[in-house]
Amino acid sequence: MIKARNKALFITIFAVLHISCSETRQNTDTAALQKERQVIEKVINDNIKWALDKDLDLLYSTIRQDSTFLIVNPDVSLVEGFAQVEEIAKYFWMDPRFKAIHSEVKDIHINFARSGTVAWYYCLLDDFGEWNGKAYKWENARWTGVLEKIGGKWAICQMHISFPK
Repeated sequence: MIKARNKALFITIFAVLHISCSETRQNTDTAALQKERQVIEKVINDNIKWALDKDLDLLYSTIRQDSTFLIVNPDVSLVEGFAQVEEIAKYFWMDPRFKAIHSEVKDIHINFARSGTVAWYYCLLDDFGEWNGKAYKWENARWTGVLEKIGGKWAICQMHISFPK
C-alpha cells in the first residue's frame, strides 16, 4: 500500500514538474524568438535606412557577402552577388547626385524555419529620394526576403521588391 502511494506521489510530482518545465521552456523559447524577431527587424530597417547617411558599413552588415546574394528589383533587374552591390554603391549610391530622403518599413511580418537559423519576411516599404534633383517615390512597395543566421549574425540572403498593380 505504501509503495503504491509513493509511486502515485512520484508520478504526480513528476507530472507537475514536467508541465512546469515545459511552460518555462515555452516562455523562454517565445522570449528568445521575440528577441530574434527584433534583431531581424533592425537588420531589415538598416538595410534600407543606411542610404540616409550613406553608411556603407551599415549596408554591408545587413547582407550576405558572397556570390549567392540576390536582389530582384521592381523593374525586374537583378543584383547578383556582393561584388555587384559594391559596384553599384561606388557608381550610383555614393554619387552625390543620389540622395535618400525618407525610408519606412511598415506592416512587417517575420517567420522562422524550424531550425531557427533561417527567417523570411514581408512588409510594405516607402522609399523616397532623388537622382540628380529628380524625385523618385516608392510608396507601399512590397518587399520580401530571406535571412540566414551566419556566424551568430542575421544577414539578408535575397530580397524582392515589387509595386502593386
